[in-house]
Amino acid sequence: MMQRICCSRLASLAVAGALGLAGCDFDVDNPGRVLETDLNTVDAVDALVVGMSSDFSEEYDGVAFIGSRASDEMAGSGSYNTTNNFRRGLIEAEQVDGEWEGTQRARWVAEDGIRRMRDDIEDYVFAGNRQTARAYIFAGLANRVASESFCFGVVSASAPLGGGAEAAQPPSEGFQRALNMLAEAVTHATGAGDQDLLDAAHGGRAQAYVGLGDWTNAVLEAGMVDTDFVFEAVFSSNSGRENNEIWSETHRREEMSAFDTYAASFDPPDPRAPYTNCPLTGTCTDAGADGITPYWRQDKYDKRGSNMAAVKGTEMRLIEAEAALRSNDLATAITKMNEVRTFHSIADLTPAPATMDEGWIALDNERYLTLWLEGRRLHDIRRWDEENRSILPGVQFLRSEWVLADDGLAEGLTKRAACIPISFSECLSNPNLRGAAECSS
Repeated sequence: MMQRICCSRLASLAVAGALGLAGCDFDVDNPGRVLETDLNTVDAVDALVVGMSSDFSEEYDGVAFIGSRASDEMAGSGSYNTTNNFRRGLIEAEQVDGEWEGTQRARWVAEDGIRRMRDDIEDYVFAGNRQTARAYIFAGLANRVASESFCFGVVSASAPLGGGAEAAQPPSEGFQRALNMLAEAVTHATGAGDQDLLDAAHGGRAQAYVGLGDWTNAVLEAGMVDTDFVFEAVFSSNSGRENNEIWSETHRREEMSAFDTYAASFDPPDPRAPYTNCPLTGTCTDAGADGITPYWRQDKYDKRGSNMAAVKGTEMRLIEAEAALRSNDLATAITKMNEVRTFHSIADLTPAPATMDEGWIALDNERYLTLWLEGRRLHDIRRWDEENRSILPGVQFLRSEWVLADDGLAEGLTKRAACIPISFSECLSNPNLRGAAECSS
């Protein structure tokens, strides 16, 4: 006799030992499509903001992975064609479609979500709401990351929420757009009484002002953030999309190595830039995925779900240190750099920088270590190169005065790339870029 189980329970019937299905209904009704207007409900706001957070994280680690291989943070040790190009100073538009599109998606999702929350959800209290503040933070940080990472943008500071596909814009437009978004975040975080979001907004504004070269306001905003503050891009072990890409490419693969870098000059490692010398310890693969480069594995992100700092107080102290150097105040700069070192339980700079040049070199080193593998190094090198600070190790690397692992520059280059170009996909799809010089390389 066929037996069937109803509702996950075996229903015992005292009728000749038979089993029945009384009361079970296996019919399924098709609810139809989820309409755009169905999202215009207060119940969807939390999910909208979680989506903003997810899209920001999903590409933040991607641009950091590019920047680490293209700068002096890590030596490319892998078999990807991109890794081979990046370590020789070449970043091509055809190779960055995913990172460009992901960064623009993060920006658009946050901005259009704000528009929806403001204009389309009738019962949502927009002003002074914690979720409004969070949304503006993700919008502001997405614009900041895009402006630091890419050579040009395609959205002006004055474009409406969710705008884009304009002609090529200088990074200054994106930095100003970030400032606009983060000013809104300050307003709403203040109204919500959320100090952590207020600190994140002020810290993000300090970063954007650095991008604009406005050191007076950068210091003003940085001074509002305590040294121990951290606002992170969130990752998880739930799925591949949520994994930290740098972990994946250094713990599952050997795509980049700390070998022959400034981080690797510390033994034991500086706590801000931890690594494992695999050939020495025998605890991991000896050579990178290229089969040649000794594999020194980064351990800053040692789990699939390791978070990445997007704003932190230690950077604020280094912003203050750099501003002091720009005002020829070496003593204050040293004090600020030592505050960061004290926070990490590291001894003060010894010997202390005695000249302005030594102070600048110390700052280069401190920013390198403090922001290691956080997607910030390439922009530091770029802005210092534009200021012709040729004494700095980062600028010397960019100008090929020294190289990692004895690699030369790609053919035709006289200097390494210091930013990511507009992607090939954007150049093809954006009518305002047709024939533009920014898409000719």
